Amino acid sequence: MSTEPVYIQLTWEDPEMAELKRSLLAAPIAVGREIEQMPQYWEGQPVSHLELVHQEISRFHALIAVENNQLYVTDNRSANGTFLNGRPIRQAHQPFSSKDTLRIGPYKITATLMRTNDLNATAQSADQSNLAPPMKSLPKNAVVVWSIGIALLLLMGFGAWAIVSSLLEQSRPRVPTTPTPTTRMRDEG
Repeated sequence: MSTEPVYIQLTWEDPEMAELKRSLLAAPIAVGREIEQMPQYWEGQPVSHLELVHQEISRFHALIAVENNQLYVTDNRSANGTFLNGRPIRQAHQPFSSKDTLRIGPYKITATLMRTNDLNATAQSADQSNLAPPMKSLPKNAVVVWSIGIALLLLMGFGAWAIVSSLLEQSRPRVPTTPTPTTRMRDEG
């Protein structure tokens, strides 16, 4: 194990405030809802803490560590489990990458390993939860979903117009047309 700290950039959206949050922490990282219940040291290394206060998160829920430049997550026998890309973590030392999503309670977290020679890692503060969220690109299927939604709205609008037009036409008073006497005479004669 190297003596230089290895940093992990954690990014998640706060489920209550809908704000993008970030923390740059030295590995290993204990995740839970009570800092007092999380370990101070793990395998001789000081532990960073990420406190996520929510009823679905255990006091000490999971541990994120780095070995040989590989990210690992361990569920600490939490009540609700830890999920990697939607699947429950089954093994004690589950490898994952920055492309993967960890779900801990309602939080969906991505973790990016920051190399110690990365100048940004040392320049950033320990908690950067006040950063402005980056511009998000639309998911690939967003255009399809929006198109379907607009088409449905147009169909509903046309349907409502057709129904109202039909009702108005039916409720319009009808003036009976009776043939005039001169018309009748022409027909008879």
